[in-house]
Amino acid sequence: MSDVTKFDIQKHEISCRVTNTIIKYVRGQGRDVKKLLDGLPYDEKYLTDTNNWISRDLENEIFRRVREIFGSDDKTLLKIGLASEKLHSLGFLDYALRLIGTPHLIIKHAPRFSKYFSKIHTLEVLKYNSSSATIKYTRKPGYDEMNSDDCYFTTGVISVFPTIWGSEPARVHEETCAVPIHKKGALDGKFYSVDEKQNVIEHDTIKTKLDIDKPRVIGKLNPDGTFKFGNTIYGAKSCLRHITWSPRKLWLKKIFYDLFIKPKILEATMEEMQRENDLILKKYEEIYQVNMELQKYYIDTINTLVRAIDAKDHYTQNHSINVCGVAETIAEKMGLESKRIEAIKNACKLHDIGKIGVKDSILLKPGKLTLEEWEEIKKHPILGSEIIKPLKFLNDVAKLVRQDHERWDGKGYPDGLKQDQIDVGARIIALADSYDAMTTGRVYRKKPLTKAEAIEEIKKCSGSQFDPKIVKIFLKTI
Repeated sequence: MSDVTKFDIQKHEISCRVTNTIIKYVRGQGRDVKKLLDGLPYDEKYLTDTNNWISRDLENEIFRRVREIFGSDDKTLLKIGLASEKLHSLGFLDYALRLIGTPHLIIKHAPRFSKYFSKIHTLEVLKYNSSSATIKYTRKPGYDEMNSDDCYFTTGVISVFPTIWGSEPARVHEETCAVPIHKKGALDGKFYSVDEKQNVIEHDTIKTKLDIDKPRVIGKLNPDGTFKFGNTIYGAKSCLRHITWSPRKLWLKKIFYDLFIKPKILEATMEEMQRENDLILKKYEEIYQVNMELQKYYIDTINTLVRAIDAKDHYTQNHSINVCGVAETIAEKMGLESKRIEAIKNACKLHDIGKIGVKDSILLKPGKLTLEEWEEIKKHPILGSEIIKPLKFLNDVAKLVRQDHERWDGKGYPDGLKQDQIDVGARIIALADSYDAMTTGRVYRKKPLTKAEAIEEIKKCSGSQFDPKIVKIFLKTI
């Protein structure tokens, strides 16, 4: 797990279906897997799990190591792609592809399945029939151009699609290829170079080693860096492949497939889907637990601020708790759903949070407030709402905190809402808040009202300050 800064482990661009196939192939050929994985930011367990993803940079490094392990064979990645069907390394996709049916239908649906391998490539089926198809493979905008590794590996995987259903591997006829014409060993024992005049020169690998090679000019590189060699254009920005396969005696294979193979594949697919579902549920539970912990952390933080506000004025200590108790009882009597009741309870706890921005000289003033001081006090619902708003899971709470001082008759603040324009939760909190304020001591009123006096005051304000329906329920409850 060393040298993790070399690769961006936050990017999820290439599926570990690719690395799973490579690791199985390397081990199957008797080569040292440790040499392939040493120093990478992930271990073998991660890289063989088909549910995981890695960055494009890390895939390039793994491709480079594969070429290093197998020497100068440039087509090793083609061989790995061709071996993918025998390795059964595609996970759920292996079963899903088998259920589709005939080779040409598998090819038809290939673009849909390509997203399970890579998020930075596109696969297009330009045409297809029962025995052939033309496929274009390219890189999405914003990423660097295709390279020979992409071409070879993808060509191998595409070639084995027909074998999934029982046909022979497809024969590949290249039309355009991302392999540079001057790449050493790129074309079956030959390698090519380009001189300063853009002439393409062919070399014989064996004769070069014996110092008897006589390089020859075979053409000139095109201005766009491509070169046509035989029926293939090399150095192209995308790979175009025409593949063919034999459809002979498919009806016999279909009978055998339907009677013996398909039921087994269906059973295996259901088991694989169940495993996938179990994994998704496990991930969901983990995310849910993390989310709940974050919510608890945020609420605890804000409650600490609320206690700090209460500590500024000993007359208001436990005020939020008292308001919460009265409001919750009213909400339950009104038959509100549990989710709304929870939002009301949280809003009761946080409804005075905005007072943290009010000066002590105003908040604790024993006498009558001036007009300017009163305007400052009236800003605290807005400030409280703004403090809570960034916490997306408390959006409903922020709304209730802002409306806490609105009145039924529209003479409240800060927005002058009236009647049903005010959320029912805010109407409940407004009554509970006023009742507790009247029955407990305040800096501006040392002697609290009795319970009977407070009830009479609420009756007088029914239809003006308070919602009459909520007043009736409050009176029955109290």
